Amino acid sequence: MSTFVSEGTPVLLQTLATFEGHGLAAPLPLGLNYTVPKDRTAGMFYFRAGSTVAGMVNVSVMRDGKLMRYFPIAPNSTIHVALAIVEELPEGTRIDILAAGEGSGMLILDIGYLEVQS
Repeated sequence: MSTFVSEGTPVLLQTLATFEGHGLAAPLPLGLNYTVPKDRTAGMFYFRAGSTVAGMVNVSVMRDGKLMRYFPIAPNSTIHVALAIVEELPEGTRIDILAAGEGSGMLILDIGYLEVQS
């Protein structure tokens, strides 16, 4: 997926969510999801998050129900990851965002995908 932003359509998964963690082994859906449209491919290019949770939070990116990536967020902090490895996601691929953590607070997520004609 070697392309420039001007050659595709940005897709932003964003939320400001109240979070109540039940431990790092108990991920909960955040209501953020995306399905790659017909005749398109997509790839995640960046992940940004902020957390007011007093304990660690782990954000899981699921691809068609299987774990694709983890993004651990330290207590009361932020993270920005510009991805060096971008997996190409074919049409019909469903992405779901889940989070697990220790404590409660707010999560702010901004996840950037680029969608291109296949």
